[in-house]
Amino acid sequence: MTRGLLLLLPVLGTSVPGVAFAQQTAPAETPPVLGLAPDAPQNGPVPGGITPAYHRAQKDRNDWRFDFHGMLMVPVRASIAKRDVVGEDQSETVLHAPPVLPDYRDSFNYTGTVPQSYVKLLFSYGNPIVTGNISVVSEQPRTGSSFFDPPLNPGIEDAYLSFNLKDIMKNARFDVNVGAFSNRYGVMGEWDEGRYATPIIARTNGIGEAITAGFSFGDWALVLEQGFQGQADKPWNGITPDYSNDFADSKTGAGWVSHIHGGVGYKGLATLGLHYMTVFTADDRAVPASQPDGRVDILGADLRLTAGRYGHFYFGAAHHDVDHGRSLGRIVEILNVDSGLGLDREYFGPDEQSETTGTLTTFAVQYDLSISRLLWYPMPFVGEGPDLVLSVFGMQTHVTSNDKTLYPVEADYDGKQYDGVVKRKFGLEATYSLLSWFAASVRGDYVAPDVDFTASSFSQISPRLLFRTGWNAHDQVALQYSHFFNNNWTAVRGGFPPDYDVKIVPDSDMFALTASMWW
Repeated sequence: MTRGLLLLLPVLGTSVPGVAFAQQTAPAETPPVLGLAPDAPQNGPVPGGITPAYHRAQKDRNDWRFDFHGMLMVPVRASIAKRDVVGEDQSETVLHAPPVLPDYRDSFNYTGTVPQSYVKLLFSYGNPIVTGNISVVSEQPRTGSSFFDPPLNPGIEDAYLSFNLKDIMKNARFDVNVGAFSNRYGVMGEWDEGRYATPIIARTNGIGEAITAGFSFGDWALVLEQGFQGQADKPWNGITPDYSNDFADSKTGAGWVSHIHGGVGYKGLATLGLHYMTVFTADDRAVPASQPDGRVDILGADLRLTAGRYGHFYFGAAHHDVDHGRSLGRIVEILNVDSGLGLDREYFGPDEQSETTGTLTTFAVQYDLSISRLLWYPMPFVGEGPDLVLSVFGMQTHVTSNDKTLYPVEADYDGKQYDGVVKRKFGLEATYSLLSWFAASVRGDYVAPDVDFTASSFSQISPRLLFRTGWNAHDQVALQYSHFFNNNWTAVRGGFPPDYDVKIVPDSDMFALTASMWW
């Protein structure tokens, strides 16, 4: 197979801690794809912007072989507040875990500042043609929790076969996945989900197939990808929504997703991808039986420039046209929320009149630059020395919704609404690797859930101290402090099930200690 086949989009590779895109080389047989591979953790960089190498090719590819890879990120974190009424034998200072902060992964507000527990163990067995893959995931280790939380401990998450068919045609390769797995499209990072850990086009969650065909033509490469997935079940009628079942919704039918993608790359420097996805349900068991079938049509495009010493640049755009999405459930995740109730809560309005119908138009950008890699040129820099890594990033989403209602908020604002809202966030991060065992990082973000209602916005700054066992180590301990600058109407969640409650005052300070390792 010629080098041209690898020019489109490397997915996984050797990474250098502290360098978001240091001298990396994809394995010689890495398939060109347009999204993030199913075996890559559903997570952004570890604290400080470090990108781990999740998977490395085996040395002997001629025999059946067992491999074990994974990632762990386990933080203890708490926000700090003052007690309103201090009673006898009570402390005035209180610690809240989880933190009472307006930063949630399943919302547009997500910045990745508040570290989240994430453990993924990937087991694989196979030969050069076929590999069986099983992953086990936990988002809250049992030892560190006060109660067993089933939705955060799903157990086996992926189970699928991967077929590598590279001898069918000259200068061509075909990769096929069959089983239960996720595909992610619109990832902002060079090797991960990006600083916001949010695929801007979509993430699929289902059982089915995905076929990728890659062709090389000298300096050019062409990739075509197709997939179809469905769900094995639906919440049964009469089910009681509860925390233990992740608030299952009987209005949800069995969902399906069909998607096609095309991309062209030039010399490994530029990649342009186009994406189309259709999500739908046609299930007469949804309650009530008279509700319309749900559908989402997704169009996306992204441009990736891997400019060597000049860094990595990503720009993406996505348009989601949602029609009665309430019945779709979580067959896809859009901006980290499920295509059913999640879209209601975060974008289209919780009232029935929204009908989970509307559109989302999103633009996102990220740029990463290693100063040492820039200055060392033409000598290669592979992370064995001090470095300063800079990242800038931003995202904006425009919402249209059937919910035209105005909700009174304050005298100088017409009212909160869902239709016509523009959501915007941007930030920057800098990480300085000073010693082989020590680095320092700082990140700042600004988030506006509604650019016309600045009283709901917030910003934050987070300095971090990073400790590791070597320049290119696969381990890290991060000590972090974050300060949030909240406004009068910055909203956090409360109650059961958790929902936004403006009566709850968010905290302003947080500390965290995070242990991470990848192999």
